[in-house]
Amino acid sequence: MRQGTPCEPGYFLPEEAHQQLQSLRHHLHLLAELSQPEILNPDHLILPRAGLAHCFTQLAEAADQIAATTTFQTTRGRKPARPE
Repeated sequence: MRQGTPCEPGYFLPEEAHQQLQSLRHHLHLLAELSQPEILNPDHLILPRAGLAHCFTQLAEAADQIAATTTFQTTRGRKPARPE
């Protein structure tokens, strides 16, 4: 979207939140790789369930924060509003 042009209706994510979302995706891919059975990747680090639970809790909190910054614009040219 260019500055000074009217906005189309839709959901909008601030740039910082977009970067956080990309980081969240990266962490999820890493956890997925680390969670594979040892037979598939014998040289990889083995994480206990409690460690995985902590990681997923942290990632869920990050996702909540990102979702909270999302705004919704219902009409063209108006300032975005928080979704309900």
